[in-house]
Amino acid sequence: MACTSRALFISDDDMAAATTPPPTQPAAAPKQFGRFALNQLLGKSSASSTWLARDPRLEQDVLLFVPRTAPVKSHLKDAWMEHAQHVSRLKHPNLAPILEVGEHDGWPYMSCARGKTKTLAERLSSGTAPTPVEVATWMRDLIDGLAYAHEAGIAHYDLGLHNVLIDSAGRASLAGLGAGLKTETLQFLAKHETDRQQTRADSERDVLMAGLLMHRILAGHPALDDSDLGSAASRVGLEIVRLPWTTPHTVPETLRAIVNRATDRQQRQRYLNARTLLSAIQSWLKTNEQEGGGPLLLLLDRLNTVGHLPNRPGTEKALMTALPQEQLRVDDFVDVIVKNPALVWELLRSVNTATYRSTSADDGVTTIGRTVVLLGQQGLRKIASGLRAWPGVLDAQASTTDAESAQAAKLALQTELRLTCIAGHAARLLAPFSVHDEEASIAAMSQRLGWLLILYHFPEEAAQITKLMQAGPPAQEGESPTPGMTQEAATAAVLGIHLDDLTAAVMKHWGMHERLLAACRPLSKNTPVRHPHETAEVLRAVASLANELVTAANLQVETAKIVTAIYHASTRYARALDLAPKECQLVLEQATRLVNASSRNEFVNPI
Repeated sequence: MACTSRALFISDDDMAAATTPPPTQPAAAPKQFGRFALNQLLGKSSASSTWLARDPRLEQDVLLFVPRTAPVKSHLKDAWMEHAQHVSRLKHPNLAPILEVGEHDGWPYMSCARGKTKTLAERLSSGTAPTPVEVATWMRDLIDGLAYAHEAGIAHYDLGLHNVLIDSAGRASLAGLGAGLKTETLQFLAKHETDRQQTRADSERDVLMAGLLMHRILAGHPALDDSDLGSAASRVGLEIVRLPWTTPHTVPETLRAIVNRATDRQQRQRYLNARTLLSAIQSWLKTNEQEGGGPLLLLLDRLNTVGHLPNRPGTEKALMTALPQEQLRVDDFVDVIVKNPALVWELLRSVNTATYRSTSADDGVTTIGRTVVLLGQQGLRKIASGLRAWPGVLDAQASTTDAESAQAAKLALQTELRLTCIAGHAARLLAPFSVHDEEASIAAMSQRLGWLLILYHFPEEAAQITKLMQAGPPAQEGESPTPGMTQEAATAAVLGIHLDDLTAAVMKHWGMHERLLAACRPLSKNTPVRHPHETAEVLRAVASLANELVTAANLQVETAKIVTAIYHASTRYARALDLAPKECQLVLEQATRLVNASSRNEFVNPI
């Protein structure tokens, strides 16, 4: 028996009641929707519903996607049908192909093959909670299809458990695009109007709903206790959404950062579009594909192709000028080399490779001085001449972006190279007698290595990270500015990796000594600094202090706050390293003078 238009218009429940056979008939008799036998309501939201139905024409089960509110006016219904036809022409592996677009009793619908797929709601009801890797894999598939649709000018409008399909191989696809079109959107479509601002807003809402969907799967329950993702999306901003710590499976920190950024209260902190969210998830998955080498996979190809870092501006000729001077001591060469981070890492990498270490340095080389002795002047000249001149590949990348962004990328890298040198010099001056001053310098520079590599090899992502770190406007007038993310959280949200993991993976790939690998992770700023006992602990503490001093001195705030920040950093380490705050201040000033002098081609011995 066919459903009446009135019954369908009211709700899915009324639709089911209107099509239920009389009590005298067998209870198992199916409900009908036109020629389709409705076997089961698989899920619904306030915008659309998904039915499992039998299509006698095709002699197979299909999925029917029907709006919850039928377009009342004929021109709106025509707009829905035309939009659905447009959707049906999209071809992508992660978009479920549409079998039919039709209408019954004033209700438009679209259908797709059931096959061996289950809706995400069915998959979650099985009782086995998916692992974070499974969730990320599903979301990668979904967002890949969503990004393709967005680029074709089509938003989904109603992501939910009822329109995500999982096949027997664990691949996900997105179905029901446009089934939940709202009346106001249909009015635009009926007039054949295109509103770029509205299209962008619809796409951003899709991305927010994708974040809420990811939150729902990982947490095991919906965000804001609202099972309708569309309804929950309208509340984000007014209310805070954060992935809980009590989840069915432990969620890795970097994946947690991605989810929380996708549902951030501040719109400016969320992902710009589906492609940026896709990039973060893909990067996170890559870091988990191969045990121990994940973070390195992101950079390995580029490191081998275009080198590690370019020469710091103004230092390209410094070593070449010093080499012919036979009266110079090893320490004099070290003083020149430490002012160019690219040269530091290239020299250490060259003497810590497996081949070199097996013959000349079985314990690993941890100082520049030892490197100079091993390589000699000819080896130094060869390596230095092989480095890329400033700004390296950033010039090539500038052709694919706007001039302002390209210039900003160069300035950011140049600034970070300078701060890395200052940190290295400061650590060298702060190092106690129990550790080698050059090792302290290398340790301090290593704590900034990961960020240097991101700035050079991924300038667009680095710009996103920097933007996320900036403070935003206050939530309400008269309140303090909204704080930005930490560098670690922002990096995880954009690239799907932990900054320290990236640094350690690169250094391990280069064959660095375990002592330096332990020291390359800065101490947490949220816990007290304990007195170090072993050499590696001292190196890590000295390097962390040097970097905290440099970071404090370069805050983009008024002078009084900078002085306070430097004092706070100094006092955190005062007891552990037996250093007075005044001594730290003097060391920072001296290190800054030494690096500034090198930019003017002056030779200054730091010791």
